Amino acid sequence: MRYKNILPVAFVMLSFIACKKETNNTDASGRPEFAYNVKVSSILDMVNQVRQSGCQCGPESMPPVLPLAWNDLLGKAAYDHSKDMQENSYFDHKGQNGSTAGSRIKLAGYQWTAAGENIAWGQTTEQQVFNSWINSSGHCKNIMSKHFKEMGIGRSGNYWTQTFGARAN
Repeated sequence: MRYKNILPVAFVMLSFIACKKETNNTDASGRPEFAYNVKVSSILDMVNQVRQSGCQCGPESMPPVLPLAWNDLLGKAAYDHSKDMQENSYFDHKGQNGSTAGSRIKLAGYQWTAAGENIAWGQTTEQQVFNSWINSSGHCKNIMSKHFKEMGIGRSGNYWTQTFGARAN
């Protein structure tokens, strides 16, 4: 009879452990591991690895440049554009309300001197979307631009947006 009472207590304890919220949501450098439906550390590492080694963007050889830092405002602007494209079934740098990458980034609260954007549709992983961008001359040049110092990325469904910026002083 004693064991009959232990079973409900054990079930409750196991339920509590299974529902425990993960509190370590940043990597060793303080970047979020996951934000705006993207594995931030993973794609930021891919971007910075190619930036630090240089690469070929179509016919143009791009020299190594400094790594990018994560910026949450850029991530928010990216996510909002991805969400808008998914919800309204379109795929374009120009928002249906006439917005541009620069205006969306500014609306998110990021005061910029340089801004850019990559978009993608259909990829299901960070590696796939990175490969698509790095193998496209224009997208690759955005990734390799020495003018950009920070980036954000957001995904809604299989709509991806990567935003780049350099802050105004």
